[in-house]
Amino acid sequence: MSPLPREELYRVARQTLLPGFGIPQQEALHGTHVFVIGAGGLGCPLMQQLAAAGVGEISVIDDDTVDLTNIHRQILFGTHDVGRPKVDVAAEKLRQLQTGIVVHAIRDRFTVDNAVGYLRGVDILVDGSDTFATKFLAADAAEITGTPLVWGSVLRYRGDCAVWWSGPGAESGVGMRDLYPLQPDPDSVPDCATAGVLGVTTSVVAGLMSTELIQFATGMNHDRVGLSSIYDALTASVTHFRVPHDPARELTTQLQQDYGSAACAVPDADAAAATAPEMFEDLRDGAAAIDVREAGEAAIDDFFFAAGTEHYHLPTSVWQDDPEVARCLLDSLQAEGQRKAWVYCASGKRSANFISTFAADAKQRGINMLNVAGGITSQPAAFHGIPKH
Repeated sequence: MSPLPREELYRVARQTLLPGFGIPQQEALHGTHVFVIGAGGLGCPLMQQLAAAGVGEISVIDDDTVDLTNIHRQILFGTHDVGRPKVDVAAEKLRQLQTGIVVHAIRDRFTVDNAVGYLRGVDILVDGSDTFATKFLAADAAEITGTPLVWGSVLRYRGDCAVWWSGPGAESGVGMRDLYPLQPDPDSVPDCATAGVLGVTTSVVAGLMSTELIQFATGMNHDRVGLSSIYDALTASVTHFRVPHDPARELTTQLQQDYGSAACAVPDADAAAATAPEMFEDLRDGAAAIDVREAGEAAIDDFFFAAGTEHYHLPTSVWQDDPEVARCLLDSLQAEGQRKAWVYCASGKRSANFISTFAADAKQRGINMLNVAGGITSQPAAFHGIPKH
């Protein structure tokens, strides 16, 4: 007789009919404790799939609240959940899927101080984060503790996933640092808030991650450790390549003191900067303003709604592809007699890049460019065209 409740066996009956996946595999899945970093685009569909499949214990860590922009890909949330802690909403939904599931809703950040401690008693770690800092921290914590890591990422129309397992108990296994020995610059790849992401792609990649996890947890296939999968949404194709163990690489035995700041952090020296109130004061005196956000960002948040000010919109994707467009804009400002131009984006990074890229051009035309410190997301709601959640 199986120790699983009869109701649970009935709920997953279609799954236990599969060749090679019977009651023993279902029991193994029920006894697995999965720790998920991030209740976001990957974490939401993945947790939904794992709870439905019969994983018996899930811990989820996230310190964020539900925002309206999350819902197109974070499928555990609805509009009525806006403003609520993500982990609380996720826990409620998972308990509705499986009676008796144990869900630990952790409203916190996964940090150097708590990472190793959180992995005590965990069978599999899932990295659904969206920054290099967290991904390398998760990989190192997994290797230190010998915890198998199911890893995934999504950006635009592409997604990646793999299972890594190295460290105690898997000394000759393959870890993420066998593929990426060094942590890249956080600004070398844009995040989904600025580059965009096709919502359904996150569910597809989460499905690939869930399938890998189920195979690993049930002992069906450990040969996939180190096999990286790349999904292309536009061609509906998945390609694979195997990452070998690097015998020359020393295993990680302790965490770094610092894994870097968020991807959109902007050094103070990037560009001359001031605050939105100072900008609006200048605008009343006739200064120019240049919005380098993408069209979709500008459509949902008209930063100049409150002021009713005319401004220029030059998306970063446009001027990076054709820098002459920016120089033509500066020519127009010069012709209009402008001597000061404010440049802004969501975080202050893209606007700082614009200013540094065209600093010499602006100086040649007698134009002083200034950056909105921290970007417009750090500014009071009164400056925005929509309320902030």
